[in-house]
Amino acid sequence: MSAFGSLNNCDKCLGCTSDCCLNRQNCGVTHIFNNLSKDDLRSIMDNKRQIKFRAGETIIKQNTPLTHLVCIRSGMAKVVSEGPKGKNLIVDIIKDNNIFTGGGTIIDDSHHFTVAALTDIECCFIETSKMFNVLSVNSIFAMDLMKLYNGQHIKMHKTLINLIHKYMPGRVADTLLYLKNEIYLSNPFQFVLTKQELAEMSGMTKESFIRNLKEFEDSGIINHSRNTINVIKEEDLIEISRNG
Repeated sequence: MSAFGSLNNCDKCLGCTSDCCLNRQNCGVTHIFNNLSKDDLRSIMDNKRQIKFRAGETIIKQNTPLTHLVCIRSGMAKVVSEGPKGKNLIVDIIKDNNIFTGGGTIIDDSHHFTVAALTDIECCFIETSKMFNVLSVNSIFAMDLMKLYNGQHIKMHKTLINLIHKYMPGRVADTLLYLKNEIYLSNPFQFVLTKQELAEMSGMTKESFIRNLKEFEDSGIINHSRNTINVIKEEDLIEISRNG
């Protein structure tokens, strides 16, 4: 947890507990609390902590003990696999109304990824020990948590497979399509990631990413200006992605 994250256990947080989580309004389509009774839900949420992070701050650090599940209420964060010699790989972007389990829930109670804020973040930390008490008596809740956990890792696994088997143009195409169709849901889209972070999403150096992006622009597939990308020929991007 970032030293600069603001821990808030005041009336606002308690209001959040009553108005959002207990009424099942907080975590959108990834909500895993729908099948809990009010009593079980309250036992999990009673010690919830609302925390705010500024852009650039670390929310979760890889290899630290996993003690909390994080619900992203607003904002956007990157999920990073930290490799040796400072080589990082961004395996996912998480945003509003999402839940992150940390990678080691139930298995080894360790964070397998670093999560850092790309924008200002408002999130809630929920103690995993409270959840485990409910897991032991509620098989439906246990299944929902397993589905969430497995879904996140299948998505990351597919990302890693694509990075291994595709050439650089295919990786850049995947990154642009992912940002347009799954993260920003618009075209053109304005991105908050740096060129280095875009390169880390694509599994290449910053210089290689910029070179491939320029080739796409020269070919009339995209238009790039500052932090804005306009996809002009999405069919071409899809074809490049398909061919790797």
